[in-house]
Amino acid sequence: ALQRRQPAEHVIIEAHPAVHRRMQDDGWTTKPGVKVAFGRWQDVLADPSSLGQFDAVFFDTYGEYYSDMHAFHQLLPTLLKPDGIYTFFNGMCPFNIFFHGVACELVKTELEHMGIRSIFIPIQIQLDEETWKGVRRKYWQRDTYYLPICILQDQKQLQQQAPAGGSGGGAAAAADGR
Repeated sequence: ALQRRQPAEHVIIEAHPAVHRRMQDDGWTTKPGVKVAFGRWQDVLADPSSLGQFDAVFFDTYGEYYSDMHAFHQLLPTLLKPDGIYTFFNGMCPFNIFFHGVACELVKTELEHMGIRSIFIPIQIQLDEETWKGVRRKYWQRDTYYLPICILQDQKQLQQQAPAGGSGGGAAAAADGR
């Protein structure tokens, strides 16, 4: 779907050998403007500035722990351009809607401390048993999916909008001290 929009550059980090082979077989590694980096994101992004900054980043969190997601979030201010958009597969606590809501609020608060504004857009979905045919573990159980849209705020604009001598330094200091 992204390629239909013809981005100037599309970087994919893929760690799974079978998926990487399939991407090669399907021609992804030779598409104009597409760069496929084979490896774990933790290794490929060991120097997060090496790939430059992006207008948008999608993080497939399937199979990741929250600690991995937290570590990835720490890279976002380097990876995203000002007003850049970040989203991810929101499969946190998929079996309990209460804990899912708590996890969404946790992400929202975490990103807010880094200057990233987040909203979760409810999207109605219909999944039947045919959808899950051949899938060992259903990774989503609900009729509503909460799509995260997270935008890195332009820090210069934020500083200009802040009241003179305003508060908020404590939150910034806490975020910087992690």
